[in-house]
Amino acid sequence: MNRRAILALIAALLALPPNALATPERAPAAACPPAADFETPDEPLENLAAAIKTRHAVEVVALGSASTVTHGEDGFPNYMIKALTAALPHVSWHLTVRGGRGVTAAAMLDELQVVLKHGPVGLVVWQTGTVEAVRGIHPQELREVLEEGADLVSAQGGDIVLVDPQFSRFLRANTNLEPYEQAMATAATMPGIGLFHRFDLMHSWVDGGMLDLERTAVAEQPGAMVLLNRCIGQALGRFIVNGLER
Repeated sequence: MNRRAILALIAALLALPPNALATPERAPAAACPPAADFETPDEPLENLAAAIKTRHAVEVVALGSASTVTHGEDGFPNYMIKALTAALPHVSWHLTVRGGRGVTAAAMLDELQVVLKHGPVGLVVWQTGTVEAVRGIHPQELREVLEEGADLVSAQGGDIVLVDPQFSRFLRANTNLEPYEQAMATAATMPGIGLFHRFDLMHSWVDGGMLDLERTAVAEQPGAMVLLNRCIGQALGRFIVNGLER
């Protein structure tokens, strides 16, 4: 199977089209599985903490490929903002989502540069790694792009939270994710970068028999995707809040 076909299959498995999603009113009411082991960054988000203290409003940019941009109000960035608002109601969070299906980190960097021209961004949530792994892009290129982005965001007084690929048996069987995970981990050793381990978090849920999209009946997948995005968004929100309190 060629890389284009693999990417298309991964997109189909991990990002249902928006018109297939349940509306917010029909979203599952089930509680999210435990995620505490994945909700604290290794280093504090000091720039974001300072931005919150000096600004009434904080600009947040979510960069990513299919799992970030295709779900609209039911995407994990929106649930993340809801979690941040609930935890820090005195802050006004303004969310911008950029990217697209099959978009590389290098292309997202171009998008980020455009956004930064309009003013400082307090937080960039950057979901990446899957497209690079499927296309066989050199992991060092991914790391260099992320580090360049971090320099740009830090220079304007913001922080970056990286979000690694979603867990998928199909993805794990057809790509070598480890070099890209390592590239992201290396980039996250820079000041102002946190790494949210979405892959490991989802893997822990699957191992526990929870939120396993690949073994969910087709008719139940839209609702399961909404729940997954809500749970990821809530865990990511707590990750960010915990980074402010380090």
